[in-house]
Amino acid sequence: MNYSTFNTKLNTGFKLNKTALIAAFLAASASLISSPVFAADEIIVTAKGGQTLEDVLVTSHVLTREDIELSQAQDITQLLDSISGLSVRDSGGRGSVTSLFVRGTSNSQVIVLIDGVRVGSATLGSAALNSYPIEAIERIEVVKGPLSGIYGADAVGGVIQLFTKKGGEGRGSVRVTAGNDSLLEYGISLHQEGETFSFHISADAEETDGIDRTSILTGGNDDIDGFEETAYSLGGRWNVSDSTQVNLSVLYSDNTASFDNTFGNDVGDSSTTKTMSTALQVKSALSDSLTWTTVAGINEDETDTFSSFPSFFKTERDSLGTELALSINENNSLTIGADYYDENIVSTTNFPIDQRDNTGLFALLQSDLGAFSVLGSVRYDDNSAYGSDTNTSFALNYDFDEDVRLVLSYGTAFVAPSFNFLYFPFFGNADLLPEESESTEISLLGNSGGVDWRVSFYDTQVENLFSFDPATFLAANIGRAELRGMEIETTMLLGEWQVGASIDLLEATNRDTGVKLDDRAEHTVKLSAARDFEKLNVRLDVKGESNRFDLGGQELNGFVLFDLSARYKVNERISLMANMDNIFDRDYTVELIGFGERYLTQGRQTKISLRYAF
Repeated sequence: MNYSTFNTKLNTGFKLNKTALIAAFLAASASLISSPVFAADEIIVTAKGGQTLEDVLVTSHVLTREDIELSQAQDITQLLDSISGLSVRDSGGRGSVTSLFVRGTSNSQVIVLIDGVRVGSATLGSAALNSYPIEAIERIEVVKGPLSGIYGADAVGGVIQLFTKKGGEGRGSVRVTAGNDSLLEYGISLHQEGETFSFHISADAEETDGIDRTSILTGGNDDIDGFEETAYSLGGRWNVSDSTQVNLSVLYSDNTASFDNTFGNDVGDSSTTKTMSTALQVKSALSDSLTWTTVAGINEDETDTFSSFPSFFKTERDSLGTELALSINENNSLTIGADYYDENIVSTTNFPIDQRDNTGLFALLQSDLGAFSVLGSVRYDDNSAYGSDTNTSFALNYDFDEDVRLVLSYGTAFVAPSFNFLYFPFFGNADLLPEESESTEISLLGNSGGVDWRVSFYDTQVENLFSFDPATFLAANIGRAELRGMEIETTMLLGEWQVGASIDLLEATNRDTGVKLDDRAEHTVKLSAARDFEKLNVRLDVKGESNRFDLGGQELNGFVLFDLSARYKVNERISLMANMDNIFDRDYTVELIGFGERYLTQGRQTKISLRYAF
């Protein structure tokens, strides 16, 4: 039995309701027969303990290099938008400020790791996922649910981990891509595999005229807002001995995006963002039953804004983590670990405090009791800025038979207040408490007639929400949120077609006011169908959503988007790829500005790519 979940990519514009979504899902799933399409031995590193996807007691998704290439996604956020329970909101096309929601939780409530190193801005409290070059990524793991019992602050909605390339077949490749809006992308990679080592080096560049980011037509804002980026990646792996392996990765990006001034005249406003992540991992098998892993990392996140109100913010986070994984016997394992990170900021804004550090200790126990499996974790964090916090998680599964599994889980988590919330002049509140959450989930998953399926119900209660207190004009812990939802997903073969489908139903509200939380769609359906015709692979993706709210409860119109992509392998060295997003050129809205204005979204987008391997 394969308990794995499926991977999809999707995008679409007309009004949908819950009945229509369910009907579409059932129509796509009816009368399908197949065999499982994912290998049960897929290892989930992010879940800790090196579990296989079949054994993970939390909801997990894996995107491989093949998935990433076939998706032809423009950036990482567009790729992640294909996964059930994940939703993306941008503010005007490529390079704009983009938010990713995981089961209704926001950017600041989800941890992002690159090769085990936490990344993101300490001033904003979140990672700019669309700034990391997708060409440098080998694999992506998404683990949904409260994981502060393992990873500490900000893991309310889950953890997203990017793994960079550290090798590859052949000696390298070159690629070039052209598309509308004067899009031009090009890149080169070099790699080598040896008996005891491998390495990967790549350089990529992108430039596009872009689109007008907002509907504002006054003050010079009726212009086209361009984007350009350069990115470099270095990765390597060295087997020092039969028992010890060293992994190194360096990922750097530098992009500049123009934007409209929503508060006045556009005087050529633009923002430059630079990110750099370095990870050094040493993994040693001390014995047949004991493995020791240590990761040291440096993350830098820098934003320089050129406008009527210029600003500069830079975060540097140095981290060190170590853990011991002990296989007690064939049915029980224990992982214990400790980690430390130090955050520093440099800014044109005069923060009264510009440094903080965090020390964490955690333990994770996993047991296989036959038809039952259990997982329990506990973690203690001590932060120099906001004090200490302890979080736990627990999961239990029961296998009714080889084809049906029930999973129950519960966990607590917390979100650390960012430097902006704590110390930004005339706004920050040094007495701010972390947001705290409790989450429960019930999942039933299995395989019926060759069709993999999963149904999950989840409920997350968040206390001490960060907000603005109009009485003091300062940040404060005001409000409570409730995030309740259901995910239904399946994958199967229909003839020669691999088909995937999912439905997400989400209710995200402010418990004190009853107002719908901004930017979360209540109903989302995602469908994908792909097929290989010898050298040709074709793929159709569809995404529909409705009941998205903004500006304190204002409902936006639903939409449906269709994307089409294809890859043709001319020979072993040459590949041609083409895709068209938003085939029917739908005009839709995902975010309002206010006063009748909105952020614009991209219409029909077409691009063609050529890749040569040598």
